[in-house]
Amino acid sequence: MRRLRYSINVTLDGCCDHRAMFADEDLHRHAVQNLEQADALLFGRVTYEMMEAAWRPPARTGARPDWMEPFARTIDAAKKYVVSSTLERVDWNAELVRGSARSA
Repeated sequence: MRRLRYSINVTLDGCCDHRAMFADEDLHRHAVQNLEQADALLFGRVTYEMMEAAWRPPARTGARPDWMEPFARTIDAAKKYVVSSTLERVDWNAELVRGSARSA
């Protein structure tokens, strides 16, 4: 089994809520570098739905700065696994994982 890399955004004051912090160009560039090293992404239902709503194309013209586009393209193209017992189906280059993520 390959190693699992965990990634989360945390500010110096301990805030993990992406809506309460400003994700600037440097943070997005760093995230692209991390995503490019991944074989796939592993999400729970809530994170998958949040990321899909924010990054699945098409975005309205002018909806986000140009410097966010590399991140948008990279996360859109990434293979995704979604662990959920409540979702009926997923798409956006994703596969639904039922039960234990470890055994799956």
